[in-house]
Amino acid sequence: IGLISGSSPFCETFLDNAMAHRADLVGELNKGWTIGKRLLQFERSGIGGLSGAANKKKAVKTNPLADIAKRYIGDHDGKIGDADYREKILKHSMTERAFQLTTSRVVQENQSGQTPGATTSIFKLVGSTLARDGAALKSELMGAQGLGWEGEGFEDKEIETTRGWLNARAVTIYGGTNEVQMNIIGKRVLGLPD
Repeated sequence: IGLISGSSPFCETFLDNAMAHRADLVGELNKGWTIGKRLLQFERSGIGGLSGAANKKKAVKTNPLADIAKRYIGDHDGKIGDADYREKILKHSMTERAFQLTTSRVVQENQSGQTPGATTSIFKLVGSTLARDGAALKSELMGAQGLGWEGEGFEDKEIETTRGWLNARAVTIYGGTNEVQMNIIGKRVLGLPD
């Protein structure tokens, strides 16, 4: 399946009239959705940064978004030339850092090998939204150069930014859409009625 970003990491598989021996069943007969939900929960924990891999990033002294802004927007005395973009970058960076610290804390609390249950939906929702918004901001900071697809006039990094921005939309869909995550959070975390 080709994606708008130009990549093709997914396929579609149909199993018509599939048969399985009872000994090969995982779980109870006709209870596959229970297992499917658990698999999606596990997937969400990775997407949401709870796998631990996202927490192994070392703190960096520079802010990549700030560096991009200085290059494409300009800087004045070491500051990003546009105050509105300074604020956008600061807010995104603070939210991203708070998310990293929170996921790191949860990973440490769950060293026993258990996932935090339905709260993985919170991490998936926040993590995928951060990824989407960060990619959009990066593209926005580059202006027209952040919309390059191919050809002369665009550097490889600019083309990569465009494709990353387009792919970031998918992050809010796979593993369960953001809307599905909000429903799970409402029902299973907050205890709201159907």
